[in-house]
Amino acid sequence: MRPLAFLVVCFAVLAVMDVTVKDVEIESAPMSWKQAALTDGNELYGELCAVCHGVNGKGHGPAAPALKKGVPDLTMLASNNHGTFPREAVEKAITGKSRIVSHGTVDMPIWGRTFENAMPGEKLHIREGLARQRIYNLSAYLESMQVE
Repeated sequence: MRPLAFLVVCFAVLAVMDVTVKDVEIESAPMSWKQAALTDGNELYGELCAVCHGVNGKGHGPAAPALKKGVPDLTMLASNNHGTFPREAVEKAITGKSRIVSHGTVDMPIWGRTFENAMPGEKLHIREGLARQRIYNLSAYLESMQVE
């Protein structure tokens, strides 16, 4: 349903229910959940990370042998951090805010910028919101891969 049609229907329902607009609390959302969850973490991982880190996250993806530095086992991030998943560090690595040198002199791809540029016709705050959602989805998926 189109946004304008939806609003008309909502106001019609309110009129029938004899409810005034002042009785209704409206929350503002910069984007819909459908927009924010365009891809989930599992899908993102498969598209972006598995080529180096492997489908199971152990670091044995098909491109791993071509890299000068070994690819880390992403299933051990929590174990290597005293049992706590290092979400902030993971998200910084994904966005490029921390440098991960995995190809000798070339950094790991910076997915944050890629996510922000995925919808060039959208306003900046929407692109940034979608990028943050995708980064969260990807880090949540990585957290779900952790072994005890």
